[in-house]
Amino acid sequence: MRDNHLHTHFSYDSDAQFEDYLDHYTGDIVTTEHYDLSNPYTKQDDIPDYEAYSQEIAELNKKYGNRIKKGIEIGYYQPREADILAFLADKEFDLKLLSVHHNGTNDYLDDEVADMDKDTIIQEYLDKLEYAIGRVEADVLAHFDYGFRIFDLTVDDLKAYEPQLKRIFQKMIDYDLAFELNSKSMYLYGKEDLYRYALGLVKDLGCHKYSIGSDGHKLEHFRLAFDKIQDLLDEFGIEEWEIL
Repeated sequence: MRDNHLHTHFSYDSDAQFEDYLDHYTGDIVTTEHYDLSNPYTKQDDIPDYEAYSQEIAELNKKYGNRIKKGIEIGYYQPREADILAFLADKEFDLKLLSVHHNGTNDYLDDEVADMDKDTIIQEYLDKLEYAIGRVEADVLAHFDYGFRIFDLTVDDLKAYEPQLKRIFQKMIDYDLAFELNSKSMYLYGKEDLYRYALGLVKDLGCHKYSIGSDGHKLEHFRLAFDKIQDLLDEFGIEEWEIL
């Protein structure tokens, strides 16, 4: 089971080296480096250096037996859609994650968001997430809970948004995106119950495409709690062929 959500020093918020992961795991790895325009957290456009990224992977693949795949985490932001599409147009990636991280003013994990009206933020985020699907070509809908991870939500709280969540997941399926089981959300931030609820919804909608990712930015989080993820897959009857 490959870790499909992973970062290195080519992401603005990671210092990890490819070798950190390669030397502690014998399988293939794919890194999904952050691409976030108008990032309110850093006050700049955060764009991975594609040429340097590709060159380092090519050099390491000679040493490590072609075990590294190229990936990107696309932080969708509607006012910059044209720039996002232009960046992606002439580049090749083996895996593309689709995310919504911010609204132009705040990253949804900023401390000040915790003091904002919860319902307003959740609705804003879900609207942006629903719109983002299909606007850029991608393979995976990443961490569906990102926009409300900062809040202490119960499953009953989230059920208030069930009609829209079903629309989002149906759109995800229609555009052939995988649903991501994000182990950082589930087991570092304690959102397993929300993911169990969401997993029930996507299963009922007929989803047969899933992606497993740690959202790791350092070795300590690489393949985080993948044993628990496997138990969850078994419990929900998700087969190996359904996993990217």
